[in-house]
Amino acid sequence: MSPYAAKPTSPFGSLHTTSSPTIVQPEGDEMIDIIDLVLEDHHTVEGLFDKLQAATGAVEQANLFSEVREALERHASAEEKVLYPWVRKDVPHGKAEVKDAEEEHEEIRNSLREVAEHEAGTELFTLAVAQLVATTKQHVLVEEAELLPDFRSHSELSERERLGLHFEEAKTKAAVS
Repeated sequence: MSPYAAKPTSPFGSLHTTSSPTIVQPEGDEMIDIIDLVLEDHHTVEGLFDKLQAATGAVEQANLFSEVREALERHASAEEKVLYPWVRKDVPHGKAEVKDAEEEHEEIRNSLREVAEHEAGTELFTLAVAQLVATTKQHVLVEEAELLPDFRSHSELSERERLGLHFEEAKTKAAVS
């Protein structure tokens, strides 16, 4: 059973909203709270992990791992460039929270490298994927329980919406392997 197995309630708790307030800019850019974008990415990766762990063929596993890797690399890069500097600056104890989050990102990157070292379809690949899922899940749980709520309570919606635009842009510009 996947560590991301469906639960009766949202894994995002009170942070996840079913509809977020948005403002449409004259040039047509929809502004979305960066927290909602981070949560959306977490949900997307959760779904990719479920598919990867359920995949039985080596080709399917390799393709899904490529998707997981790209999603995680883009997400982590955007968090580090856009979200974390604001948390570090604006949130009490933000420096410590960001330090922990960045260390967790490095653990996830190490887990990604470990998976990439093994051939899809092998037991070693499956074990490395399980470690990647566990490492990522731990990071998500801490980020959603501590860092994101702290940032929400020490920031304004308009600021988070502006950061949301920068977050999306940073994801598209992120280098991926």
